[in-house]
Amino acid sequence: MNNPILKKLVLCLLLSTLYSLLFTDAAFAMHISEGILPLPWAGLWFLVALPFLIKGIFDIKKRAKENSSFKPLLGLMAAVVFVISCMPVPVPTAGTCSHPAGTGISAILVGPVMSIFVTSIALFIQALFLAHGGFTTWGADIVSMGVGGSLAAYFAFKILRRLKAPLFFSGFVAGILADWVTYIITSFELASALHGSKPFLPLFTTILVAFIPTQLPLGILEGFLTAGMIVFVSKRRPDILSQLSVVSFQPSVKRKMKEKIKILLFTFLAVSSLLLAGSRKLLADSWPGVDVSVVEKVAEEHGRSAWTPFINTDQGDLLLFVFLLAGISGGFVLGYCWRKLFVEKDDLKHDKRDIQR
Repeated sequence: MNNPILKKLVLCLLLSTLYSLLFTDAAFAMHISEGILPLPWAGLWFLVALPFLIKGIFDIKKRAKENSSFKPLLGLMAAVVFVISCMPVPVPTAGTCSHPAGTGISAILVGPVMSIFVTSIALFIQALFLAHGGFTTWGADIVSMGVGGSLAAYFAFKILRRLKAPLFFSGFVAGILADWVTYIITSFELASALHGSKPFLPLFTTILVAFIPTQLPLGILEGFLTAGMIVFVSKRRPDILSQLSVVSFQPSVKRKMKEKIKILLFTFLAVSSLLLAGSRKLLADSWPGVDVSVVEKVAEEHGRSAWTPFINTDQGDLLLFVFLLAGISGGFVLGYCWRKLFVEKDDLKHDKRDIQR
């Protein structure tokens, strides 16, 4: 791997994993935990997800040949989905916590199919190291968060933009639907597998209603998050959105897209790591995750229980090492990003004014 940008990209993805290992507890995910679904149903959902994954691989290869800058962007989206979907957010109205999905922004920038693929990678790492979701339920989680969330966000954004809706509003609606559709499909998956001889609809309604106190406000939060990220990129680096056909823009100062994507990646990981660090102690004991309060509770009522995680990360030495590494790296990352995003941007403006004079 001779490309220095790809080396830094891999380092950033590693750091995002380490941040989540340190600052995230297993009870915060909306994913269906290991062992909740009977194996036949788990296999069915994997088969549903498989065509999207295959199509995503082919699309990624095609886009990478057309534009060498696309792989760093794809890595950025994988980091976005991974870290956001590990970020616990307390919801006082429900007394629980959950997290955004992150698929809204990825679907807007790279398209729904490739968003599904990067979501599958994020879900696999979470199942392996964080006990978020599981290997047997990997397909079901891909369908709910990846397929459902990405498709809903993408088409909502495109339709609203065609109707000349503002960029912020389009991103806001896309973010809301990415979250809400994820939980609607999760409710459908659970009810389909667990209703047994009883009617499907009452159980589906019960699960969906149980999600509403948490996900109604959290979906709105994800809407603001998605809209804010889109608007931020459009103001700081609008040529990126232009090259991705998200908006129409003709940049006055041309710079390599790889460099900009790298800057955004560093910035996102640095900021998200700080948010994760501040939330862990607050939420660890008094704010149970929605997967415990809803998913696992419903499963236990129907004779299913979550399995013990395959990998246990509750070891002091590991967490101490990660804490030191994250702290040192985070300081360098924040300084680097501040210089690239603000100081050098101002320098470019001054240079342009001097040239015009």
